[in-house]
Amino acid sequence: MCNAYGYLAPIDKLIDSFRQLDLPLRFDDGRVPNLQPRDLIRPTDPAPILRARDTGEGAAAGLELVELRWWLIPFFHRGPVKAWKAMTTNARAETIATTPAYREAYARRRCLVPATHFFEWTPLDPAKPKGPKQRWRVTAPGQEVFYFPGLWEQSRPSDHDGPLQSFTLATCSAGEDVSPYHIRQPVILDAAAGAQWLDLSGPGEAQLRPPPAGTLTFTAD
Repeated sequence: MCNAYGYLAPIDKLIDSFRQLDLPLRFDDGRVPNLQPRDLIRPTDPAPILRARDTGEGAAAGLELVELRWWLIPFFHRGPVKAWKAMTTNARAETIATTPAYREAYARRRCLVPATHFFEWTPLDPAKPKGPKQRWRVTAPGQEVFYFPGLWEQSRPSDHDGPLQSFTLATCSAGEDVSPYHIRQPVILDAAAGAQWLDLSGPGEAQLRPPPAGTLTFTAD
C-alpha cells in the first residue's frame, strides 16, 4: 500500500526530464504553471499527474500536467462519490490489467504520478501493531523526482457537478529496500521508464516490479 507521498521539486525538473526524451510538456495558455510544493498528499486530495495530451496518439503528441483526485472512481460508478468504498488508491500490479475498476484505464488511460518521496509507518512496539507508529520518509538518492506509474479515469457520480477525473497508482510486492517496513510498495520509475509506461503498445505491466536493492532510503520523520 501507498497512502501518503509528496512532491517538493520545481516544475522545471519535470519539463527538463521529458524534454530530454523528446516528450514536451505542453500548457494550454503557453505559460508554465506554478507547481506548489506538497509535502503530504493523502487519498482524496487533488494531486498533479502527467498524461498524454491525446490518448489516441499516446505520449508522442506531448504530455500535459493536470490535477486529479487521488482515489480512482471507475467509469461505471453512478452513485455518490462516498458510496464507492473500494480502496482504489492503489492498483495491484498482479491484477491491474484485469480488475474491472482498472482494465479499461490500463488499456487506454495511463499516467505518471510525480513524487519526491513517500511515507511508510511501522509500530514503535512490534508486539502492539495497532499502537503508536514511527513514520518513515522514503526517498530515492540520485533521483530528485521519480514517478509512480498510474491510471486515470473519468466518472459521473450522482452527487458531482459534471465529470470527475481521478487516478490510482500501481503497487507491487515489496523489494529488498521496503520489505523490512511493509509487504508492498509503490512501483518506482525514472522518466525514461515512465515514457515506456505511457506507451500503450509498450511493456506495460511487465514494468511493475520493485526497483533494485539500494534504490531507496528510509529516514525517520
